[in-house]
Amino acid sequence: MKKIMYFIPAILALLLYIVLGFMGSFSAINPWVWFWIVIMFLSAVIMFKNKWYGCIGGLIIGNVLIYMSTQDTGQVIDVERPLGIILCVYYLICGIVVYKKTKK
Repeated sequence: MKKIMYFIPAILALLLYIVLGFMGSFSAINPWVWFWIVIMFLSAVIMFKNKWYGCIGGLIIGNVLIYMSTQDTGQVIDVERPLGIILCVYYLICGIVVYKKTKK
């Protein structure tokens, strides 16, 4: 796994919310979104430095998304749960890869 792979979730999230901001309004985007994107970038930087515990930030965000899917927000399509599960699995795999790489 190339080290640039650690940055993919953060870059995709940043691009998504920038596009949504221009299509709608940046003020409509919850400020917590920007905080979580920063956490994903920090996680990627930590894993880039071969520290397995960098995956913890991504796991927290995935669990927050899963929790958010349990709240009734009136959305027609529930995207939080699948996205949260995908993020948890992705960051767990990244953490395992970094851990195994540092043990060699």
